[in-house]
Amino acid sequence: MEILRIILPSLFVLLIIAWIAYFIYRRSGVTIGKLDKMDGVEFENAIADLYRTLGYTVQTTKASGDQGIDIIIKKTFHGTKGLQLKRYDHPVGNAAVQEAVAGKKFYGLDKVAVLSNNYFTKSARELARANKVELIGREEVKNLIEKAKRAAKKKRKKRK
Repeated sequence: MEILRIILPSLFVLLIIAWIAYFIYRRSGVTIGKLDKMDGVEFENAIADLYRTLGYTVQTTKASGDQGIDIIIKKTFHGTKGLQLKRYDHPVGNAAVQEAVAGKKFYGLDKVAVLSNNYFTKSARELARANKVELIGREEVKNLIEKAKRAAKKKRKKRK
């Protein structure tokens, strides 16, 4: 009986802590782990939202037949940049870089990049360097998420 008086309150406290942690996790927005679990369309929408939060104008291209560019971003005086988005569970290869290069000309963009939740193969990095294609890999996406969280927090403070 004495053990129950000790264990039950402890379990209750642990349950409350777990609930609070879950609530904070759900409210924290996108994470790299959440991106890993999204389908292609969800991934594109999440990345577009991140760039909007950072103050970019975002234009999405049509879902199929996008000519190698999934979203086009623009920030004042920075020109237009097309992003080829790849949500992969393996490293991204040359094809994504080739698609971005084709999309640059098709859409008349100033710059292009391939953005992925994963890393890039050595061959993709070499091809990107030769064609001036920016590669935004897993670590950079994590940084982008953190930057967007800070920007969103700053906007919330301004509204108060």
